[in-house]
Amino acid sequence: MVGEVFAGLSAFKTAFDLARGLKDIDDAVRRNAAVIELQEQILTAQSAQQELIERVSKLQNEVADLKAWGAEKQNYELKSIEGRAFVYVLKPGARPSEPAHWLCPTCYNNAQKSFMQFIALDGREHVYKCPQCATTIRAPYNITPEKLAG
Repeated sequence: MVGEVFAGLSAFKTAFDLARGLKDIDDAVRRNAAVIELQEQILTAQSAQQELIERVSKLQNEVADLKAWGAEKQNYELKSIEGRAFVYVLKPGARPSEPAHWLCPTCYNNAQKSFMQFIALDGREHVYKCPQCATTIRAPYNITPEKLAG
């Protein structure tokens, strides 16, 4: 990104030098060639500026997303399912309007909120799977999101 800034500044300097030299050019052909070169330098500088504006906008959006996730993840805590697996659960009183649920630990650590979904009953175990990353966990049939949160 710094290199792009210097490239843009260099293009502006070249354009300025060309414009200053225009007053000394008597030959119309050389003057026209200089004008064309000046226009090319201006377009190059504008293009570099637009790329930097887009990059800054993208970075600002990423920062906003990270700040939002930072606030959201404060509502959760890591819990063990009887030493078999780990999930993130809502902290007591974090949001009473949300039903009890488990978040995928893999996605949570990648700054994503993904709910573990019940997919099967296997013997005396419930099987849960993350729809985003396919992480699968097994929990005893009597351990549910409601029981683990309480």
